[in-house]
Amino acid sequence: MELILPHWAFALLPLPLLVASIFWGAPAIALVSELIGIISGKPFPARTARQMSRLALGGHVLFWLLVIVCAAALASRPFWQSAFVADNRLLLIASAALPLFGSLTLAGYDLGWKMARERRIVHLLLGCVANLPIKYGYWALAGLGLLLFRNVGIDSPAFLPPWGSALWPLMALWLPLSLYLAAGAGLCYLLLRRNADDWGRDYYRFAAPFLAKWHLVCGLIVLVVLIWLYASLKGVFNLHLPQIYYAGIAATACLGLSMTLALLVGTSENPMRLKVSMVGVAALSLVHASLLLVAILETFNRYLGWSVPTFMPDLLRLLR
Repeated sequence: MELILPHWAFALLPLPLLVASIFWGAPAIALVSELIGIISGKPFPARTARQMSRLALGGHVLFWLLVIVCAAALASRPFWQSAFVADNRLLLIASAALPLFGSLTLAGYDLGWKMARERRIVHLLLGCVANLPIKYGYWALAGLGLLLFRNVGIDSPAFLPPWGSALWPLMALWLPLSLYLAAGAGLCYLLLRRNADDWGRDYYRFAAPFLAKWHLVCGLIVLVVLIWLYASLKGVFNLHLPQIYYAGIAATACLGLSMTLALLVGTSENPMRLKVSMVGVAALSLVHASLLLVAILETFNRYLGWSVPTFMPDLLRLLR
């Protein structure tokens, strides 16, 4: 079945990518930052964790609002009475219950910062419980879905792909990319909360480079995984077709530019003066992820029989 989408809809692509990155990446950054603060004995990482947990909670609220809107849009259609829903009802319920549990736990984690000093272990456990279902539980659901609902055996390549499969780098890309995008969003959140959460100049001289280093390190991991993905697909698919190649090259260029700006922020003595660079890190990161997704979709359209229209064919015709 062909998916009909207006081409202008791709202008909205950064929005779901931003929500997804905050949903998955920001809670992990908050938890690890709190651990860094405990180990180092310094207050600034914990304050960064507090801001990132509030950003994560906002992302979760926005995520559930989008889910409600999408469910309402499908309410007047025969989707809920379709064979797909009938065959996968339990899996769909679990797919909704798992992130809802994570979101509720994350709310407890974010609202529990006042008692964090007295009950540090409890607060850390809340953070761990919040991260596990929303970040890793979906892999368990995917495995259960294959085993219980699709009758796929554990020894089947459909359940566990061979090592040379491109599915491995695609799955590996999910974790560093979400952290990379969430760190970029965190830099913008620092600017938005500068007056409301005024914790002193020394804190912001720490927090901005701290998040920039998160972005830079995760960006390097994304680059390594992309090279792995390219190597796994080279010789199998022709990745130099214009609609795939140019989207991939533009995505890589945006990745390099965002990492360069993050390096400037991370090494600056006065990072809060580099506001344009901080916004540029977040913007270029979203453009990178959007173009990367377009390149992947064009590859699937060409070689897997998908029919997801993108703007690349029209753009190439305009550039001729």
